[in-house]
Parts: sequence; C-alpha cells; structure tokens
Amino acid sequence: MNKMKLVALSLALIGNLNAGDVFEGTVVDTLQGGGYTYLQIDDTKKKYWVAVEGTKVEKGTEVRFTEELRAKDFESKALNRKFDEIVFASNLQYRTNVPEKGNLSLITEQVKESPYKQKDTMSIKEAWENRVSLKDKTIAIRGKVVKASPNILGRNWVHIQDGTGEGTEVGRIVFTSSELPKVGDIVTAKGVVNVDKDFGSGYSYKIIIENATFSK
Repeated sequence: MNKMKLVALSLALIGNLNAGDVFEGTVVDTLQGGGYTYLQIDDTKKKYWVAVEGTKVEKGTEVRFTEELRAKDFESKALNRKFDEIVFASNLQYRTNVPEKGNLSLITEQVKESPYKQKDTMSIKEAWENRVSLKDKTIAIRGKVVKASPNILGRNWVHIQDGTGEGTEVGRIVFTSSELPKVGDIVTAKGVVNVDKDFGSGYSYKIIIENATFSK
C-alpha cells in the first residue's frame, strides 16, 4: 500500500467502511503540506477535505477519486491544523481546462461526401451509422483535427471532423491516444471502436475510438 495509507494506519483514528468507493466533486480550496495535497471538495450536498499524495490541482477543477481510508480528528503537523474528518484518497482523476481559443477549429458546413476519405478509410457519418456493428473493431477515419485536449484521465482527447454527419449536424468523433496531433492538421486516425462508453467525470460517448494513432 502507498505511503499515504501507511501514515494513516498509524493514527489509530481510522475508519474504512467506505474504502474503495468512488466520489466526485469540485475543488473549492487547496492546501499543501508534508508531501500531501489537501483538497476541499464540494459535491453540491456538502463540503469535506480529501488528502492525496502531492500534486497540483487548481480551484474549480472537477475531480474524481477513490476513498482508501477516512480519519476523524486528524491533525496535520505540517499544516498545524486539525481536521474534523478527512478522506485519504487514491486514483485522483480530473478534467484539464483547455482554453478554446486556438484549440478549436470546427467544420460548420455539412457535406454529403467527405473530401478527405481515402481507399482504406471511412467517413464520420459511416462510423456513426455503423457504430454498433463496428464495436471492438479497428477502423481508420481521415479528417481534420478540430479540437485536442491533452492529459485528461491519463490520455489525450482528439476530436475529428470531415464535414459529414447525421441529420443536419456536422458530426465528430473523439479519439483517445497517447499521441497529440495539432488542431487544424489533416490526419488519418486509426483505433479501436467502443460504443456507449462512460468514463465518469462527465465523459460519456455513444461512439469513441481508443488507443488511436495518427498519420498525415
């Protein structure tokens, strides 16, 4: 078990009835001390403090974490402060706020046929229409990178459009990847299709393509 849990165990003030539970909320205050980051969380019902191993999280960030241990009347010598109750947490996940300016280049006019499509690729419209049958299959789509958000939930989120879509809307598909092409690039994006995927923290998709690679 990590350093945080070993320290907490030594306190003899610990309750762990909720250990393993996952919680979400918004960071409203932060403190740093003794190698730990203390986050005050607002989950719209109450505010409480969470301790994680040292990291930097800005106020207003939406976070998701797993409870390891819960301590009452916990005293932090580094902060010279006593908490009525504190949650020791792991697996901290959070949204990265990426400014839209310079990071958004949407295609706004719908076309019937993708101008980027090549012999071994499909269009955004085709992928959307056939998403159920494509689940767990590797496909390639050629299009324009219209948005790229780095390092959210441990991966990069790359939005691709080609002008096609369902109904009157210009569709887009999100690709997750360790790679990060630039907004405005025309790329061939290749990865594995997943459908009705819910990552938590507000990230839910009817179709998403994972473990993607990009080539020009």
